[in-house]
Amino acid sequence: MRSSLIALIIVLFANAGRAGETTGIGGGYGRHPMTISEAVELGLRQSPTVLNQVQELKRLSGLVFQAQAALIPQVTATGSYQQVEPTLAQSSGAAGSQVPFDLLAVPAGQGLIVRPNTGLTNAVGIPISSLISSSSITNTWNMKVTISQLLYDGGAAVANRRAARINEDAAYYTLRDTVDTLVENIRTQFYQIILDRALVQVQEESVNLLRSQLDDQQSRYEAGTVPQFNVLQAESQLQNQIPQLISAQNNYRISQVTLAKTLGIPADRQYVTDEPLPVVGSLDTTPIKYDLSEALVTARANRPSLKAQRSNILAAVENVTVARAGWQPTVNAQAGLEIEENPFSNNMRNTVNGWFFGVNGQWNIFDGGTTYGKFKSAKAQLEESKVTFDDAVRQVELDVSTAVDNLRQAQETIVASKKAVDVSLESLRLANERLAAGTGTQLDVLNQQTQLTTARSNYFTAEFQYISAVAQFQFATATEVKYNDQFNDGYHPKTLSPKESQKANRSQLDSPLDADKPATKKAKKISLTPPEGKISTPND
Repeated sequence: MRSSLIALIIVLFANAGRAGETTGIGGGYGRHPMTISEAVELGLRQSPTVLNQVQELKRLSGLVFQAQAALIPQVTATGSYQQVEPTLAQSSGAAGSQVPFDLLAVPAGQGLIVRPNTGLTNAVGIPISSLISSSSITNTWNMKVTISQLLYDGGAAVANRRAARINEDAAYYTLRDTVDTLVENIRTQFYQIILDRALVQVQEESVNLLRSQLDDQQSRYEAGTVPQFNVLQAESQLQNQIPQLISAQNNYRISQVTLAKTLGIPADRQYVTDEPLPVVGSLDTTPIKYDLSEALVTARANRPSLKAQRSNILAAVENVTVARAGWQPTVNAQAGLEIEENPFSNNMRNTVNGWFFGVNGQWNIFDGGTTYGKFKSAKAQLEESKVTFDDAVRQVELDVSTAVDNLRQAQETIVASKKAVDVSLESLRLANERLAAGTGTQLDVLNQQTQLTTARSNYFTAEFQYISAVAQFQFATATEVKYNDQFNDGYHPKTLSPKESQKANRSQLDSPLDADKPATKKAKKISLTPPEGKISTPND
């Protein structure tokens, strides 16, 4: 069972909540800029996707208990008490109903003769009621304790237990995949805010440069050294740049509320200021080493989504066994103790008791094809799960190769855009000197300012793309979040078939159920952060 895993996740959420309270994240947003580690911790505590998957894991853990219950003895206690009004008992023969046989009065020495109750008098005409009691028996009760045990059902109960545990494993891996996906989204959205903030600064610098250029040309025009056309040209360039600044500021606010939604921050706290979710960080990048072939091997071995798909295959194999068991008989054993009121006495304390034992069985010799239909459906589901797994493997391979290509592209773009920034700065400096010396034109300066703005925007965008590609690469290879997981997955597309994996894991799945232990030999602890205590990013 995953009780220890769930408990550790809850503790992590609680710690993240306390961290948010001390830094201002959990209260008034905006008092303290949020770091990437704080954003991840807050997302793990409040993200609906993670919380829902935790509850799904709990639900499947409960199904394991249900499946296990069919294999252990069932103890059932039943009891009844009935009281009938005396006149009603006499008129309806309630007393006789308590005595299923007539007691026949016969001459002395011939003993007591019992025969089925056919009337209100015995063979010699003596009323039965006078032989039992002068009054009707109006109170009846009984108690029974029954122990039942399934002896044989064709292996359906055992297969159901294995399938339940495997489904719990799949939910565990789905939770891990949900956490990985959430961390990647938070990292991407967090650095999107930093990118948009940098683009706002670029646009502000461009507007300030154009405004200073307009002031310079206005002064020169008033001094009579330049025509009015220069002033109009500078003003036109400035007015065309202002909408880009407004758009950048709007994108900055949208990126903040987008991250706030991912983190589960209440909507009424997102629009208090123009900066609803301030963050701290930079777009500085640190190159990482990567190898496509090695990354593919790592992804196939580590991706939680593939582990969940492999678990689905093993569960489908068990479901085939459950369906096939419909052709086998079912045998149950029952034993117990029963105590009830003596039917020949009106004294409720006068009781009779005894034990009972029995075995019953059932075998559906012909069910109209119901079992065959279930078996055929289970086989089809098994084949579907295999196809789904193969497609998932190809998708993982595509994710890894795409991430590697994006890393390569981002690295090359950073180098090119950095050079473009340097060239644009030098070109702008020379254009200003030529304009001041009277050998250049104002249009040259304006063009170089536009080129510099574009180069800076491209450079910051390239840095963001590299950071996003790193997050994508680490997610694709399942190396972004570190887990303490020592579980041997069993099935591997290059080694074992689903049936061989089922046989290899059967020794693990057949262990007795223990609420304090995982269903398999998985480690009971999960660490959602690296040993350094935070999610590793290019900046951290």
